Amino acid sequence: MPAHKKGFSRTHIKSRFMRESLLGKDVLSSTDTNKQIAVLPDQNVIMIGGKSIIDKGKKAVYPLVEEIVENKGKHGMILSVSGGIRVRHSYSVGLDFGLPPGGLSMLVSGIEEQNARILYALLAKHGGIRMTREHFEELSMYIHAGMIPIMVPMPPHMYWEKPPKVGNIPDYGPDFGIYMVSEVLGTRSMIYIKDQDGLFTEDPRKNPDAELIGKISVQKLLEMDLNELIIERSVLEVMARCRRSKKIYIINGLVRGNLTRALNGEKVGTVIFKDESKSSVSVAADVGGNGK
Repeated sequence: MPAHKKGFSRTHIKSRFMRESLLGKDVLSSTDTNKQIAVLPDQNVIMIGGKSIIDKGKKAVYPLVEEIVENKGKHGMILSVSGGIRVRHSYSVGLDFGLPPGGLSMLVSGIEEQNARILYALLAKHGGIRMTREHFEELSMYIHAGMIPIMVPMPPHMYWEKPPKVGNIPDYGPDFGIYMVSEVLGTRSMIYIKDQDGLFTEDPRKNPDAELIGKISVQKLLEMDLNELIIERSVLEVMARCRRSKKIYIINGLVRGNLTRALNGEKVGTVIFKDESKSSVSVAADVGGNGK
């Protein structure tokens, strides 16, 4: 006998979307809010460049590790490290075989695991702990236990990686992945550690006359459409519509004290921020500044 003839009826749970498809532009616009909570607002996410720092060996890594340890207890830190030159080699081999972006994304994640384990070995005696993605929700426990979590930054898109806008290398790489950690947790800052003084108008290795950009809005930076960037362009595109992670630092990790200055909120390297002013006047870039 049909259910409706047995006295059964549907139960409707009232909600604002009960009769909506969640696909209409008006419905989506109605969800816009700046009231998202900051999950871990006292933490600072730090991304260590694999090619910039790790691949240079202990002369580059040891002083940075020492500075991280010095700031333990003063600043909350969530660490991450990219894959470096081995990522580039793997991309080259994978592209030669014709692997799709999803396959390349899977390769990179495995390489970053190696560098994360190196960093763990150096920081283990100071409370460093290797945190897998499956334990993401235990992050707060690690932090409040006095540990320094170390994460793999590659976003877990894996085989579901979107086709890139240009070429075949994934648009959403480690810089993007770790930025999204900062955004979802609402952290105090997002710091990218490189081997250059910050973001330049051009690659300073190719053009010695390239100028350092000390401070710039992400909107203005996107308008400039620079040919080369020191971080992934996808970070900037998402940052322009972020809710929480509204400022990022790009600093030279080979200069002792730069990390401490960034953690203290001082002006160092390049600062990229989301301009939330209602003025139609675009923010001018601070080109030629020394970033100090």
